[in-house]
Amino acid sequence: MTKATVFMYSGQGSQYFHMTRELYERYPRYRLWLDHCDDIALPVLGKSVVETIFDEGRAKSDPFDSLADSNAALLCVEYSLTRVVQEMGYRPDVLVGYSLGEITAAVVAEVLPLELGISFAVEFARTLVDRTPPSAMLAVLATEELLRGHAGLFADCRVTGRNFDGNVVVSGRVGAVERLERSLGEQGIVCQRLPVNRGVHTELIDPVEEQVRGILGAVTFAPPRIPIVSSASTGQVAEVTADGIWAAMRSPVEFARTIGKMSAAGDATFIDLGPSATLATFVKYILPPGSGSVQVPTVNRFGQDLKALREFQEQTAALRG
Repeated sequence: MTKATVFMYSGQGSQYFHMTRELYERYPRYRLWLDHCDDIALPVLGKSVVETIFDEGRAKSDPFDSLADSNAALLCVEYSLTRVVQEMGYRPDVLVGYSLGEITAAVVAEVLPLELGISFAVEFARTLVDRTPPSAMLAVLATEELLRGHAGLFADCRVTGRNFDGNVVVSGRVGAVERLERSLGEQGIVCQRLPVNRGVHTELIDPVEEQVRGILGAVTFAPPRIPIVSSASTGQVAEVTADGIWAAMRSPVEFARTIGKMSAAGDATFIDLGPSATLATFVKYILPPGSGSVQVPTVNRFGQDLKALREFQEQTAALRG
C-alpha cells in the first residue's frame, strides 16, 4: 500500500531572520516564487518581505517578533517551498497546518488565493498588536504529568500547544511568562522563549474575535482541492469557515493528537515545508516504535539549504523506491 504524502506547515515561533537565504540566492525557482510573494505582500505590508527576512542589520539569532512582518514572511516562505517541491513532482494527499500554518494550508489547497491569505495574515497580526496585551510564549521540555506536579507555577499561564510527550508550549502575559521561566529554571526544567509577543491560543485574544470574524466575513472560501487536517480540531476539515479559522488561532494546538490519529489510520510520509524543520522533529517523537510512517524536512535552521533540499530528495526517492 502506498504511503500518503502529507505536507505540513508550521506557525509562529518557527521563523528567524535569514531563513532560506542560501536557497534564495542559489536556487532560481525558489527565488522566483519568493519574489512573486513579495510583489503581492508589498502593498499590504508597505515594505518588502524579502528585504525584511534578509535584513543585513539583523543577526540570525535576533528575535523575529514583529508579528505582521513574521506572519507574512512565514506564509511566503512556506508557499514558495511548496511550489519548489511541487515542481519536483511531489503531490500532497493531505495538508496539515500548525496555528498560522493553517492559513498556508488553505492557500495551498486553493481555498483562498495567495493574495487573501497574505492579507488576512497581516491584518490579523495588526489587529492583535492594536487590541491585545503584550504576551509571551515558552516552549517547555517536560511531560504534562510533570507540569501537573508543578501546577502552582502555571497559575497565570495556559498550555497552548501539545507537540509531543515531553514538549508543550505555554503562553501568558509577559510578566507571568518571565516568572514561570525563572521558576522552571530553578526546578531544572528546560524551557525556551519563542519569538511570539501576543497571546494566541488563549483568552487574551478574545477582544479581537468580532473584528477578526468581520475580516473573514468578507471572504468567499472555495472547497479544498486537497484535504486539510486541522491541528486545532485534530480532524479533517470538510470546509474552511470563519469559525474554523478563528478556532485555529484561539484553541490550543493539539499537534501530537493530530499526528497520532493520522499515523494510526495508515502509514504516511510527513514532509515539513516550514523553515525550521520543527514539525518533522515533533513527528519523529510522536510516531510509535515500528511505525511505517516517516518524517522528512526540506530545510532547517542551520543553513546549507541546498544540501538539505538534496537530502530531502534523496530520502524521499528512496521511500518511493
